[in-house]
Amino acid sequence: MDPSPTSDDFIRHLGDDWIPDCSIEQKPYVGQLFPDVDTSFTFYHRYGSLCGFDSRRSTERKNKLKKTTRKYFLCSRAGSPEDDTSEDLSIKKRKTTSAKCDCPAKLIIAADGNGGFFVKKFIENHNHSFAGKGTMQFLRCSRSLTEFHKRFIIDAARLNIGATRAHAIFKSMIGSYENVGATVVDFKKFSRDIKEYIGKHDADILIQKFKDIQTSSDNNFRFEYKTDANNHLTQLFWADGVGRRNFEVFGDVVSFDATYRTNKYGMVFIPFIGIDNHWKSVTFAAALLEKEDADNYKWACEAFKKIFGSSVKCIVTDQDPAMKIAIEECFPGVKHRLCMWHIMKKFPAKLGTLFCAESPFMDKIKNFVWSDHSSIDEFEDGWNNVISEFELSDNTWLKEMFALRSYWIPAFFNDEPMVGLIRTTSRSESSNFFFNHFVQKGDTLSEFYLCFHSALEKQRNNNGLLNHKDDLMPIPKNKKKIEKDAAELYTKTMFYKIQEEITASCGDMVMEDMFVADEVKSLKLRDPFLKNKTFEVKLNLTTHDIDCSCNLYTRVGYLCSHSFLCLSLSGIPFIPRQYVNNRWLKRAEERFSTLVLSELSNLNPEEDAKRTKTRDCWFEFQGCISDASGDIEQIDFIHKSLTVMRNHIKDHSKLGDTAPKDTSISDFIGLKVVEEFTILPPNQSNNKGCRKRIVGAAEKSLGGKKRQKRKCRKCKEFAFHDSRNCTGQS
Repeated sequence: MDPSPTSDDFIRHLGDDWIPDCSIEQKPYVGQLFPDVDTSFTFYHRYGSLCGFDSRRSTERKNKLKKTTRKYFLCSRAGSPEDDTSEDLSIKKRKTTSAKCDCPAKLIIAADGNGGFFVKKFIENHNHSFAGKGTMQFLRCSRSLTEFHKRFIIDAARLNIGATRAHAIFKSMIGSYENVGATVVDFKKFSRDIKEYIGKHDADILIQKFKDIQTSSDNNFRFEYKTDANNHLTQLFWADGVGRRNFEVFGDVVSFDATYRTNKYGMVFIPFIGIDNHWKSVTFAAALLEKEDADNYKWACEAFKKIFGSSVKCIVTDQDPAMKIAIEECFPGVKHRLCMWHIMKKFPAKLGTLFCAESPFMDKIKNFVWSDHSSIDEFEDGWNNVISEFELSDNTWLKEMFALRSYWIPAFFNDEPMVGLIRTTSRSESSNFFFNHFVQKGDTLSEFYLCFHSALEKQRNNNGLLNHKDDLMPIPKNKKKIEKDAAELYTKTMFYKIQEEITASCGDMVMEDMFVADEVKSLKLRDPFLKNKTFEVKLNLTTHDIDCSCNLYTRVGYLCSHSFLCLSLSGIPFIPRQYVNNRWLKRAEERFSTLVLSELSNLNPEEDAKRTKTRDCWFEFQGCISDASGDIEQIDFIHKSLTVMRNHIKDHSKLGDTAPKDTSISDFIGLKVVEEFTILPPNQSNNKGCRKRIVGAAEKSLGGKKRQKRKCRKCKEFAFHDSRNCTGQS
């Protein structure tokens, strides 16, 4: 066995010729014929990739008819390193390297007179070493973004996964970096190319996308937008057919709250949220606003009314005064309430974290704030007593909250329909948190919409899963006919809530009085689970109309335990149908909406068909791997079959017929640049989430040094740009 080469062996070879070692079939030779230039370069390129060096196109000669008569292909390391001739020594220069080393290797082809080309000269000697197994992946010939790479980057971006993490995930899927076929820089460059493609056409692309959706795939899609005097987009509101259908059934109470840092322009993102029949958040529409002031909120409210109408009964927001002004002006007859969760989470910040954590103050104040069954007098007396006990009577913020008590304390509207929206964990806050998992502050508007659409797809897929589970009958706990009746009517989530009320009706309630007069049965019940409060229930034995002083049905839309006890004592084995609220029933959005949804279709049928076939191929491939079940002979058969198929595809592919980069990006993201500017992108906004970056102590210690200029390879000047974004002439 020959001894392995030492470092001295490599040093002795420096300056000698390096000749690639490959089979004769893969190596060019003088006189070899090719049908065209592209085919010849592809052959030389493959030869280089097998041997461990990169190749590139170089000069060419043309005749009077502008037809190529001679073409040069070189090793990528041919030529001399560029010298930096700048004489400005005050500017710090970047440390750079050059791969060029005057490599003599080349392939020259010439026209043969019959429309083809032949190899006129071939120099196979190189003056440098070749890439080995561990470094082959870094050659350009080994790096190319395939359609699968690009689709993976786009799909990852829609889930708020950047290029770096997408590359790491791809590596985990493939098994090693050598097999990825592209570097993390290639992934980043493609993401950059998408943003460059969108560029100044951002607003135009999105508006055109909305128009295409409206005319081609969803005729129930609606949108409104507004521009300023200079034609920059300032406000945008949109709702698709599914959102409008959901609003028709679940839009009695709407919650919305602004969120920030979702796009590169700093526009405020506002999702309009409700509660569906599974007690989950459902998105009706969304808006992007230039500023968070009263005028912008008024425009959003007017757009909401134009698209949905003003049938909403109650609107829940945070304490934003601009929202309050807009709602009072645009929805004068609609009740406006403040989210309790938003207010309660401010107590530690306003009163002190340690005070709220270590004292019993929060426990005592919550007893009166969160109570659904306290009267106004009980709340006010309880609040004042707790405030006095902890000597907080002079706290300005608590005084303000007490003055606003009619907007957020349940005692002031426990007889109003709220479907549980105001006192549960903030729906808007949780929805904002949900959407922020899909978007990031550097997104263009077009990218933002694609990510938003992905978030909606996930939300609606979860809804579909819950609808599917509703086909399964939950197991009754109390073995009562009325419980079985509820299981057949309501979604599983709502059934379990109603089941709790039915179970509570079988508990230790104390009946203080019961009498019947004029076909109306009246009960007085003391409920040990609700601080031994006494409630009065009245049931019409003829019409089955029922009313309880706890007002649970009015607030959330299903009967309370007191009503179920009265029905049980009266021998009524079903829920009176006048108290079966449509919004909580199974598949309510399909059964009770008058909006007929069109069948969603892809804007590009050919692209849709290609994606479907590609997906089917992946399923078949995964099925083959699964069926092989680790059998080495079966896996070897799959590998050989795939190799045959790939060689067949390479031999029959149309070389040189590659689509332009912009067209390729357009096909992947489904957005096309319009020919002329009609709407300019938004101006940079400076809202709550868009403040200037805070400079840290470490950066301050550097003396506030500014970013260094660097030499642009295009304009040859030292500036804050490079050849990629240079605006000068080459």
